[in-house]
Amino acid sequence: MMMKLWKKAGLSCITAFFMTTGTVSASENFSDVGSDFWAENEITYLAGEGVISGYPNGEFRPGNEVTRSQAALMIAASLNLETGDRPNPGFEDVDESSHAYEAIAAVADEGIINGDDGAFMPNEPLTRGQMAAVLTRAYSLNADGSARDFADIEKDYIFYQDIQALAGSNITTGYAKDNTFRPGESTTRAQFSVFTARAMNEEYRQEPADTPSLSYFEERITEAEEAIEQAMYQQYEEASGSDQAKDPFTEIEDTFHTYYTESITTNMWEPFYQEGLDEYGPALAQAFPFRVMENVTFESRSSNEVVVGGLEPESQLNNQATYYEYTLVKKNSTWLISNMEGTPQ
Repeated sequence: MMMKLWKKAGLSCITAFFMTTGTVSASENFSDVGSDFWAENEITYLAGEGVISGYPNGEFRPGNEVTRSQAALMIAASLNLETGDRPNPGFEDVDESSHAYEAIAAVADEGIINGDDGAFMPNEPLTRGQMAAVLTRAYSLNADGSARDFADIEKDYIFYQDIQALAGSNITTGYAKDNTFRPGESTTRAQFSVFTARAMNEEYRQEPADTPSLSYFEERITEAEEAIEQAMYQQYEEASGSDQAKDPFTEIEDTFHTYYTESITTNMWEPFYQEGLDEYGPALAQAFPFRVMENVTFESRSSNEVVVGGLEPESQLNNQATYYEYTLVKKNSTWLISNMEGTPQ
């Protein structure tokens, strides 16, 4: 579990504790893509195909925006485009010294990613609408006659047909909370990886899932964090106000099992309760970011697993915004939190 970086010294300790006892294991390729990360399979697939790579420090930074030059590199690699001897695209902001020049020239020559008024804007983020157009052109996608009525996409919208092609190909289902596609939002590196993997390999495509609404999961996670915060803080107060040790974890374990899987309870919460609670009790509330997260959405959905993501904004308590994802799995008709992880933005 990757927690936020705190401005207050006392809170930095609780952060360090969770980073060392969390259940997320680094993937083979990237230090910030755990084995339970919602897009780990697709990212690993693309890495194995030589389509994506990370940063020199071993990170992938899945929550970061995809730039137009990064998109050009990934599309060129995913299609195995010949990048030599392509005509100069003539973009005023891309010269032959650019690290992405050959890929940009190739995708422009193929008509996959175009510029605007003589500029390619290589460092600008790729919007979700633009992403739909790029993938539709690259992989000749079509909607197969099945239209999806997104609440924020009119039929005269420039990327309407491209978005329909993505939805009709089961590459995207949009945002379930309000049935939107949000074409003007930037595409994250994780999202682009998932969409590209689904375009390349139909095994990664998913039918729209029949799951509870986003509000159900928001309420479920909030209730979980409030319940276990209260249970642990009560133990902290009772122990700190007397000479007696806090109760054994088994005394409050049922509270965790109501909301969390056995794995995350045993591997993360029990060690923290036993080893960290006595010292960091006053900072306990800061370990639960969901209640202040913004723009919460489904990142992925299936009948037995959902991933809910959102941004905790920068505040007086943390020196940078953090993108968090919560994975919930269905066990005996009950949705339990199986993983939590955050990526500083």
